[in-house]
Amino acid sequence: MIIILTQCFPSRIGGIENLMFNLSYFLSKDNKVIVLADQHNVIKDTVFDNKFKNNFTVRRFGGIKYFRKRNKFRELEKIINFKEVKAIICDSWKSFEIPSKKLKNKKLPLICLAHGNELIIKNKRHHSRILNVFENVSKIVSNSEYTKKLINKLNPKFLNIEVIHPGVSSFENIVEKEVKLIDGTPTLLTLARLEKRKGHEHILQAISNLKHQYPNIRYIVAGEGEEKNYLKSITKSLNISNNVIFIGTITDEQKKYIFNKTDLMVMPTLDETNKLSIEGFGISYLEAALFGIPSIASNIGGTNEAVLHNQTGVIIDDLNDLEISIRDLIDNKDKRKLLGENAKNRALHNLNWNNQVKKYENLISNL
Repeated sequence: MIIILTQCFPSRIGGIENLMFNLSYFLSKDNKVIVLADQHNVIKDTVFDNKFKNNFTVRRFGGIKYFRKRNKFRELEKIINFKEVKAIICDSWKSFEIPSKKLKNKKLPLICLAHGNELIIKNKRHHSRILNVFENVSKIVSNSEYTKKLINKLNPKFLNIEVIHPGVSSFENIVEKEVKLIDGTPTLLTLARLEKRKGHEHILQAISNLKHQYPNIRYIVAGEGEEKNYLKSITKSLNISNNVIFIGTITDEQKKYIFNKTDLMVMPTLDETNKLSIEGFGISYLEAALFGIPSIASNIGGTNEAVLHNQTGVIIDDLNDLEISIRDLIDNKDKRKLLGENAKNRALHNLNWNNQVKKYENLISNL
């Protein structure tokens, strides 16, 4: 049996939620998996859990964080006292803070995932809390070489780190669902939470300039977040409301429809480490890649591992190059097609979840 401890799990939507679901799902093909997850929305969570009840078991914990964490640990103790457990995998150090101390002498394989944001140090106490967890786990799985460097900054003596990039799962069996869009071509897409570090503001400025050369250019903004009203006000002030559409949070069925309409995935992330925010990898680049869509990303965080420069997309070192890069890939259809094909092949053959989960299984068997 493998136990997954996570604060981030569907029905909630997000990159870590996506990763934790797929990890649970693909591990469950050859293992019994129990997921101990936070509760987000009782109705939506129940619908989701029932949908996958034949694959893995989900037990939810709600209420105040203090009690939620402790109730989850009590459930974990019950399981390990009566069941044979191959490994416990945790979504981040935050979820392992109580278990890692109390399970230290149980000699159970404890695997803690690391993503990026949660490793940016706030203060000495924060630093100490992370170190205490990492010192007590069997293995730290980093989502990128960049994130591994963040861990090494915490303590260069950590040798129990393994880099496993997030996987991507096929949309082949998903039936696409239409989304009402504005007309336009070429089509650019950003699929991400609407927060400053995703770079939406800079894309909107580029659209404003590109509109003179491509009057029908279409920019789809998929996602929700605190920047939404601000980005809408910028869109209006730049007089590009007829070229930009905000479609909010979307399902996988809607994603498939939109990806099939998209020419370029654009997400030039920013360095917001001073505000405790950085892109550790970027799963949405890989999802776009499945549809033969190349990406434009910035050389910040771990994005240059999700997008390979001049192989699966373009990495820009300066935001001033964003407009030039977009124009180049719009005009150069052959280049765009080649990068898209490379991106698709890499996603399908190197970073699919069937491959990535084998790395976790090998890791577990060697602990």
